[in-house]
Amino acid sequence: MIKVRSLDINRQKGRTGAPMQKTFLKFVMFELVERIARFQLLLNECADALHETAPGLKHALEQEARQLEDQLLAHKTQLNRLFSEGNSGKHSIEPVLGESYARLCGLSQMLKHLRQLELAPETYLFLKDALPADLLKNAGEQSILLVAEGEGNPVLPGLLPKVLVDSLSILQKNNPLAWVGLTRSYTRHLLGSASSLETLKQDLLKAGKKQAIAGYDATIDSLLMHALNLRLLGPAYYFYSLVDAVISRDEHFLQLIEPALFFGLNHQNFTHKSLVIMHEASERARPESANTPAPLAEDVLTNLFHKVEKVIPAKAAFQAKHLERAILLQERLNQGVLLSSTPMFPVGEVAETLGRKREEENFSIYEPLGMMTEYPHSPREIVNAGWLHKVERGPVWLYSVFNEERNDGFERLLEILTYQDHLLRKSIETSEVHRVLCSV
Repeated sequence: MIKVRSLDINRQKGRTGAPMQKTFLKFVMFELVERIARFQLLLNECADALHETAPGLKHALEQEARQLEDQLLAHKTQLNRLFSEGNSGKHSIEPVLGESYARLCGLSQMLKHLRQLELAPETYLFLKDALPADLLKNAGEQSILLVAEGEGNPVLPGLLPKVLVDSLSILQKNNPLAWVGLTRSYTRHLLGSASSLETLKQDLLKAGKKQAIAGYDATIDSLLMHALNLRLLGPAYYFYSLVDAVISRDEHFLQLIEPALFFGLNHQNFTHKSLVIMHEASERARPESANTPAPLAEDVLTNLFHKVEKVIPAKAAFQAKHLERAILLQERLNQGVLLSSTPMFPVGEVAETLGRKREEENFSIYEPLGMMTEYPHSPREIVNAGWLHKVERGPVWLYSVFNEERNDGFERLLEILTYQDHLLRKSIETSEVHRVLCSV
């Protein structure tokens, strides 16, 4: 697990490391708690099938799920230090993260072969938006494989050359926020087919040698893959890949790729307080040693993202205007309102127009009614709104898990996740219907 170190006072004068360390740890700890809760949700979904085919396994897994929750809650005193002033207790939290996640991965292995596990149909609606037909025309068909938590990309020999295969954890199959990882096979395809990227690879290799970055040539493809996905998916991909790297203990991601992705966010004019907070938090969580590589130079990163922009044109990219819409949508998740569309004009402006014109001789109700037309939001805007909401609300939900009556916190989290998944998926579905009707 990533070791969290104290902030170097000389590096950022006047700031203390603890708040940012705690921010990062709360981010990671909530991800663990959420995945434990999602294991229980998966058991609930499979309950009937397990009861019919393997009642003994069903009972055993339910016991394991409760023990996993109890194991975590047994450490709630030290975990609650994340919400207090002073020392974060970071060194004692690290084993809890590692042990609980390893146990969760083992349990999810037992469910990955269940035939009853099906993908949500909205998964493909999301991919249709993220990878439109003109992007996929030379790449082939897309397929998604459900795998056990922590399994990664399995080796699948004998696949047809025109099939893109992405893996999705069974725990995340109903979670639209996890679907942003399903464009990676397409970006790997681009790495082997876009000639402009070959030139860029050579430029990056030279830059790495110039900065004497050890083992850097082996990470160029990874860096490019992440940059391409960021172009397609926006800040949601940054949040997703950061969580993924910490859970999988990918220290090289924190050292070299995360700073490059944050540069890419700024390059594409994505601005939001949560992005800055997460970047600064991960910066302080980054392991420091004599051989820790320095981030790539700005001119190298600028060249990288300029080339990525040419490979993925603006019409296929997630842009700053899309993030602005996502920010406006975020609050709807708290309110339980669909994120599928937004009126073209504020209600107040419609009322003002109606009040101003209703006394006119040639008044027509159709003008103010026309102003109430709504435009549909894309699945990528909806998912980005979901990630912004999660990063902001996650610490609050985490506190509730540790401080409500025993097991009540987990039960409440199950309700929140179930409702949020449903709201996001229904928003994606409704948006698709709206876009079809409007021929958007």
